[in-house]
Amino acid sequence: MTEVCVVVCRQVGQQVYRLALQSFKPAVCGVRGRLLLRAAGSLQPQTEGRRQSHATPSLPALEPATTHTLLPTQHLHTLVFKGVKLAEAEPGAAEELIGCLEAAVTDSLEQKGISRSSYEAAQEWALPVQFCQLHSLKLSSVYPAHCAQDGQFIHFLLFVQLHNFPPQQVRSLVALFGPALQAHLSLAFQDLQVYSQRRSCGSEEQLQSLSTEATPGSPEEHPRELFQVLLQSQEEASPCRYLLQEALLQRCPTLAVLAACQQGVELLPCLCVWVLTSVDDITVGEATSHLVEAPQHHEWTLHDLSIIWRTLLGRGCIRPLLRGFELFQRDCPLVLVLRMFELCCDYRNFSEAKAKLLDFQRMLIALRNGSPVPSGGLPLQWVESQASVLLLTMLQHCSSQYDLHRLLQLLADVDKLLKSNGPDFRKLSQFSQLLQGSEVSVSPRLLQCTSPSVQQEEFQAAVDALQARGRYSQAREVALLAGLSVHRLLLSQLLQEANAQKSKTQWRRLETRVSFWRKCQEQLKADSTDPESASQFFLSQAEADDSAAAEAQTELLDVQERCLLLGLAAHWLSQLSPAPVDQLESLEKKLWVSRVRRHILTVAMEKESVFNLPPPAATPEMNTYEGLMKEFSFSNISALNTERCLSLDGLPAPSEEQEELGVTSGLSPEERRVLAALIGQLLDDGSIHEASRVCRYFSLHHPDMRVVLRCRGLASGELSLEPQEEASEALQRKSFTTSPSLSSLSSFIMLPGPEDEVAVQLQNLVDQCRHGSNYCKQVLSLYQLSKELQSSFSQICGEEPRSVLEMLLLSDQPERFRKAQAFIRAQGLSADTVAELVSSAVVQALLASTQELQPEKQVFRPSEGRDSLIQLIKLCDDPNLVGVKLLENLNAVPLRDLSCIVESLIVAHDCFSLTCNMEGIVRVLQAARHLSHTYLAPGEHYSLLVRLLTGIGRYNEMTYVFDLLHQNHRFEMLLRKKVDTDRGQSSSLKTALLDYIKRCLPADSEKHNMVALCFSMRREIGENHEMAARTQLKIIESQAWVVNPELKSSLVKVLALLKDAAESFSKDSCVRQASRCVRTAKLVALQLHFLNQGSDLRVINLRPAELLNTVVTLPRCYQVFVVSEAYSYSPDWAEILYQKVILKGDFTYLEEFKHHRPLTSSLFEDIFKKLDGAPSSITPNVKRLLTHCDDVYSRYRLAYQQNLYDVTKTMLQDAKTSNYLNDRLAS
Repeated sequence: MTEVCVVVCRQVGQQVYRLALQSFKPAVCGVRGRLLLRAAGSLQPQTEGRRQSHATPSLPALEPATTHTLLPTQHLHTLVFKGVKLAEAEPGAAEELIGCLEAAVTDSLEQKGISRSSYEAAQEWALPVQFCQLHSLKLSSVYPAHCAQDGQFIHFLLFVQLHNFPPQQVRSLVALFGPALQAHLSLAFQDLQVYSQRRSCGSEEQLQSLSTEATPGSPEEHPRELFQVLLQSQEEASPCRYLLQEALLQRCPTLAVLAACQQGVELLPCLCVWVLTSVDDITVGEATSHLVEAPQHHEWTLHDLSIIWRTLLGRGCIRPLLRGFELFQRDCPLVLVLRMFELCCDYRNFSEAKAKLLDFQRMLIALRNGSPVPSGGLPLQWVESQASVLLLTMLQHCSSQYDLHRLLQLLADVDKLLKSNGPDFRKLSQFSQLLQGSEVSVSPRLLQCTSPSVQQEEFQAAVDALQARGRYSQAREVALLAGLSVHRLLLSQLLQEANAQKSKTQWRRLETRVSFWRKCQEQLKADSTDPESASQFFLSQAEADDSAAAEAQTELLDVQERCLLLGLAAHWLSQLSPAPVDQLESLEKKLWVSRVRRHILTVAMEKESVFNLPPPAATPEMNTYEGLMKEFSFSNISALNTERCLSLDGLPAPSEEQEELGVTSGLSPEERRVLAALIGQLLDDGSIHEASRVCRYFSLHHPDMRVVLRCRGLASGELSLEPQEEASEALQRKSFTTSPSLSSLSSFIMLPGPEDEVAVQLQNLVDQCRHGSNYCKQVLSLYQLSKELQSSFSQICGEEPRSVLEMLLLSDQPERFRKAQAFIRAQGLSADTVAELVSSAVVQALLASTQELQPEKQVFRPSEGRDSLIQLIKLCDDPNLVGVKLLENLNAVPLRDLSCIVESLIVAHDCFSLTCNMEGIVRVLQAARHLSHTYLAPGEHYSLLVRLLTGIGRYNEMTYVFDLLHQNHRFEMLLRKKVDTDRGQSSSLKTALLDYIKRCLPADSEKHNMVALCFSMRREIGENHEMAARTQLKIIESQAWVVNPELKSSLVKVLALLKDAAESFSKDSCVRQASRCVRTAKLVALQLHFLNQGSDLRVINLRPAELLNTVVTLPRCYQVFVVSEAYSYSPDWAEILYQKVILKGDFTYLEEFKHHRPLTSSLFEDIFKKLDGAPSSITPNVKRLLTHCDDVYSRYRLAYQQNLYDVTKTMLQDAKTSNYLNDRLAS
């Protein structure tokens, strides 16, 4: 009974199925058929019914109205037919229908506008896949293929997992991805296993693997597969946290990436998990050793990421960090420094690393300036801190000093960004650069964030190491870089150099020692060395050389060197505040002991042989040793030059009194004699303070010392006058060798009057003094000057000599310049000091005059004229120095006082001109040119331009001023300028102006005339007019000869110019030039005469070949004379008279000719020579012409030659001529 029911139900089901397919078009019938089919199918056995119940849903895809309305009827019948065949289980029916179903889904997606690889498309493609699964076909791969082609690996993975695609088919579809995704997916599938839930006969689970080879064996517990984890995560409260836990458990970085795809997730935990799952277990253990709980249960924070960051950097695992930040923090600046790390350490591409570092800096600056931080980004402060960690790690892991140097060069510019978070990279880079070439390396402690004290210790160690290797320059630079004191280093260097120099044979030469110690002094001064240390250095060297020498010459060198070293030591010691006077006096005493010894040795060597002494210097300036001794003399130490030294109190008494008092000097008689001579030299040099101190040091009585101090005491009023008797006795004891003292001061002081006892006694002391007389003269001159200036001697003496000289020049003394000159000689003022005073006085006076300020007194008074200026300049022995100082002071003159600058340049030029200093003159001319083009001309200060030109007076070198004035139409200002005729500038300016106009403005006759008129240059005016006239004639010559009004007007202009030229020449007694102009003017007047009569005959601009024809053509004889004079032409009068008189019978022409020239026999003979071949009609003219011949014999002879016998007969019969002719013919 059951089998019958089953058969009946099967038959009913097939009939219903056929009916549903046949009635597919009406929607209601189709639905009812499916319901009936399902009712019938419920009675089938479970095995068969499952397939039938899943077969029917495969057709609704063809059901929508849009589909059956678009399908043609025949296609619909074909589809129904295939469906019936499928229902009847015919082979191949399912394969035919799946193609139609895929085409229908593709068409439906295109009509709906759904992307072929989107999630919505995956839902549409579920039907074809289910159809394939129900009919045991190969699963439809259209949608996975689209996903692979479009790179949508997430949709691909979800689709193949949800529909349980076979592994083999998945591998073939993965090959459709690009190379990157293909490799990524292959790695992801390598260790994951896919569990298929498809049931077969045994209905047990089958394990399949996505790896290339099947996984051997079947473990009891398998790891959960990828998509099960994804699906399970959706059921968790926190999918992201679940995925991260599974990623840590399964060591799968992909799950961390998928966790980051969740909405609203924090990227920091994903980054931490991804990095931990991408490294080995040892690194993971070190990075998570600080965690209390298991890593999968930990809440990840920035602190954890910092530890991971430091751990991986310390182990050199840079690539996991780089990939992790590129995945989860791609906009973080740390990506750039990680790439820089990779480029430096892995690829050694420092240039590209430099570019990444610059990009990092720019991004960091932008973020600091308030640029928006990307969502989920890391804090800026934390980024900076970790960047510092990375840079420090790079430095600490450099394998060589070369790599470290290159890296520090790379990081030098990061100093300004990360200095607060790490070491000073710029300083470290410079430090590494300084160590190049040495064997000293950068200490690892400097590459750490150590304290400043530790850094200074390391820098000091490097300095010591360099110093030990003799690399003082590098050690010095390192010390300066680190801010360490270089004094000790420099002193050590100098000490070592001194020891090295002493071992050389050149050390036996004084020049070598002096040169070395001068270099030491300059280096110590340049380094601002501690004065006490520098003094101790020189003093130690001086004491080291204080030993007995084997030879006298070597001992002399040592003594000379010791004197220099003691002077240098005292110079540095005097810079202490307060100065240790006791120590200075002790050093000075030692110095004088050495000087005495030096003198004794020199005398002894000279007695032995003159050739033992070193050759003296050619000039004192070339003696370097003496120059240094003078520069570092104890006389220059102000702390020692006290008023006590100028007092007679405490000055040693004569030897007899010292013996009575038991005073000893500790010197031998010879040494005392030498010391007295040296003190005399000091007095002659004016070193009164030092001489007084030396006398007191050695208890030495020096008579001149007492005289000098008394002289000053009398002048200052500190000492009372001596009685007249004692003064007269002293005067009688004076030496007659001191007489020049009066003559040297006679130009400054007058002989003291009888009422001035102080001056008398001062003069007596001057005459009495042997050494130091110059100082006494200075005292006397200052005393007289104080009287004249109505000031006290103490006040005058307390002032600087420059100030006293200025006071003298400011006074109204009638001969202040002469007295100032005498004062300069008496006080020994240097030329540089006088030049400074004169230059500053000139500038101040010029400023006051330009600013219209008139102080009461001035050193230079412009109102006194040029002579006063020259006298002021000549106060200086070298006027060049005044000019140089004036040029230097120009920088202090404001540009608004251009007049002061101009006058200063003029005065400077005068200074240089006094000594013909061409170099200084060139400097002035260069400054004048710059001033003219930069300030005067642009500011329209044309009067100052003219003043600058005429004041300097070098017109040929300053033609640019002419150009500037001409370009700005101010040329006439030169003509209005009243120049100094006494200096001969008028003629030179005239010559320069004319030369300039001829060279640069040859066509500008107006300016030429203007200049000529200004300077009464009549000849030049005439030349200009004549040149203009001849130029006009040339213009007429260059044009065609056409008689028109323009031609006549041009000739009238030429005639006027020639008349003016002749007049100008005549006024300047230039007769020849005036006559030439007159002759040319007559020619032009003749030409105008012809033109006015309507004739086109041309008489101007004639060539020599045209002259004869022209003069023959002229109707009047005087016209011929005009033309011939104008062209300096001698006409052929025989030809002219032949043409005019013989041929034309114009005897009026002949009469006019006779008024100018006589008719000579030779002229008649020349005329009659031209009668050969003449027509017979001219015979009457010939006979008439003969009547004008006064020579009877010539008339007879010419008539006879022309066969004029009637003429000859008449002459022979004429009583007046017959007798004469008969006599002549007879002879």
